Amino acid sequence: MFKNMILAVLIAIVLTYSLGHLATQWLDLHISFAKHDFEPVASILVLTGIVAIMVAMGFIVAFSIFAAIAFVLVTLCIGLFVAGLSVFWPIILVTLVIFLLVRDKQTVVY
Repeated sequence: MFKNMILAVLIAIVLTYSLGHLATQWLDLHISFAKHDFEPVASILVLTGIVAIMVAMGFIVAFSIFAAIAFVLVTLCIGLFVAGLSVFWPIILVTLVIFLLVRDKQTVVY
């Protein structure tokens, strides 16, 4: 789990660096908002925010898939247990009655 977290952080760093370099050097991308051009550092920061949101969405999707698989497995185990219990309940009941009737009763010594 910790290895995956480190890997995700490294991927986020590489994406941030390469996307910022790509935006400023190759594509000559300038971000403007309300007729105000941002400087290249601010553009890289905005792209870093976009990449961080994309990585967070990736984490949410990955953990939701993991949670869905875990939920299905737990539900399947509980269902198999209940199905087994419903099939064998007469045998379990008879065994319990026999055990209660045949066991050695301890008498209280005063």
